[in-house]
Amino acid sequence: MRYIWLRRVVLVFGLTIGATVGPGAFAADNAGQNNPGGQTRQKQAHASQGGQQSSQKSSEKPSQKSATAGGGKSKPAAHAAAKKGNKSASGAQQPQARRFGYADVVAMARARAKKSYQPPAKIPGFLKKLSLSKYQQIKYKRKNALWRQAGLPYRVMFDMPGSYFDHAVQISVVNGRKTRSVPFDKQRFTFPDKKLKKKIPKDLGYAGFKVLHEMGHPGKLDEVLSFLGASYFRVIGANEHWGLSARGLSIDTASSSGEEFPKFTHFWLVKPGKTSRQLTIYALLDSPSVTGAYKFTVTPGQATYTHVEATFFTRKKIKKLGVAPLTSMFTRGKTSLARMNNILPEAHNSDGLLIHAATGEWLWRPLVDPQKLRLNDFDADHVKGFGLMQRDRRFSDYQSLKYQYQKRPNAWVTPDGDWGKGHLQLVEIPSNSIVNDNIVLYWVPKKPVKANQRLHFGYTIKWSEQRAEPDSLGRAIATRVGRVAPQPGKKKSRVKVMVDFAGGKLTDLTKASEVKPKVNARRDVTLYNIQLRRNPHTRGWRLTFEVSAKNLSKPLGLRAYLAKPQGGGITETWSYELKTP
Repeated sequence: MRYIWLRRVVLVFGLTIGATVGPGAFAADNAGQNNPGGQTRQKQAHASQGGQQSSQKSSEKPSQKSATAGGGKSKPAAHAAAKKGNKSASGAQQPQARRFGYADVVAMARARAKKSYQPPAKIPGFLKKLSLSKYQQIKYKRKNALWRQAGLPYRVMFDMPGSYFDHAVQISVVNGRKTRSVPFDKQRFTFPDKKLKKKIPKDLGYAGFKVLHEMGHPGKLDEVLSFLGASYFRVIGANEHWGLSARGLSIDTASSSGEEFPKFTHFWLVKPGKTSRQLTIYALLDSPSVTGAYKFTVTPGQATYTHVEATFFTRKKIKKLGVAPLTSMFTRGKTSLARMNNILPEAHNSDGLLIHAATGEWLWRPLVDPQKLRLNDFDADHVKGFGLMQRDRRFSDYQSLKYQYQKRPNAWVTPDGDWGKGHLQLVEIPSNSIVNDNIVLYWVPKKPVKANQRLHFGYTIKWSEQRAEPDSLGRAIATRVGRVAPQPGKKKSRVKVMVDFAGGKLTDLTKASEVKPKVNARRDVTLYNIQLRRNPHTRGWRLTFEVSAKNLSKPLGLRAYLAKPQGGGITETWSYELKTP
């Protein structure tokens, strides 16, 4: 069996890590209609040639009446609503206008890539200077939500630019063959004071939006999705709290040259029908190096799914392209020294990386809060799935009444088809604040990304508290690390590792003769006192071993799993980078 080995550990120092119409148009988008919108699940486009450079065939033909990247209302052709077979005054057969769709956004991205990059206009300085706490006091009124008057199953509320969110995006509504810009209106917000409200320009625009939907409580609409800032978006399932985020794309993350942050510049919200189970959103992305066209198909529920279809057009060579990036927060956990300086034991939105390899192996890597920036690469050729997960699901793990970390969702990425050869890179950034996202994960294609290239990827992100690995497989539910002495009264010259495995077949295996530990290190290092004990509290098994602290001047790669006496694995593979605590 080919295992997922950590390819590289790097400690890096000093890195820098449209036209609008009147308010009547907004009211019109709240009116009833017969368009089913996202009612039918769209067929997922599978990436060819390793997930890159796949052809779109006829789907890439743009509509002649599509909206431009600058937004505004598209102009329908005369008699577009006429029945098939109608003729113009000249007697010629008149073609029917077709619906605005993903092919139109792809055409915009392709056209924009041929032009020089133009950064979005900045917002007024007084808005950029708003503190985050004051910015968060600016609230969009629920009674003004898009589609509320029409009684549709989805509602949209908009976000004001300000503080960290320093540019506006263009937002349009797609209703069949028509697109219409959503006009900015500051009267739809509440402000912390009248003076601030008066200074807001009438044509400011929106920074982003959030989507509301009925999530397990009949008659109650809850937030399910949010797009705000650069290419970030967050999604939750029923009864969950906001946690980690996804991004449209990452470029040169944790590189010495500095990171480039692509931005969504335009969104199109497809008006749903009254019985629609899904919501479709198109988006246009731009940056100095690349443009992108996106189609998001959102299916809310106990687990919420977002299918993402993305087509990129590169302006220049890209050193490190991060596909399906996820960002999260890990300030302290069971392995953290920071636990000693905080009254609450743990604080994180995710506590581990999970990978499902093409070989069938499942690998779990607990997250850490490093003292120095750390980059870990994992082999991920033809990867089947990956994600950032939150396994600690008890209130007692966190003791936080305010933040409810036990309710933060997992984000599990399943590629469409075969993405080909590449690796996953995990970035862990030192942080002592729960405000900062200091964990980043993305897939990097092996094939170099050149200028004037077209790339295509499709994938689904599952947001939920549900596990991704099979129920029959035991998993590492806790990792603990600490200094110990080789003998009582001696100096604490060793580091002890304690890993609890539980679940799957382990529940019924109670005898030591039925389970065997498999532990190895990447370097030629002695592992002392390897022991495996039954843990009646978890109905699983606890693995412990020790390493001399002298061997930890640089991180030591470790792997462990539990197997049957005959050798067959019965748990996922635990992977860890050990250093002196």
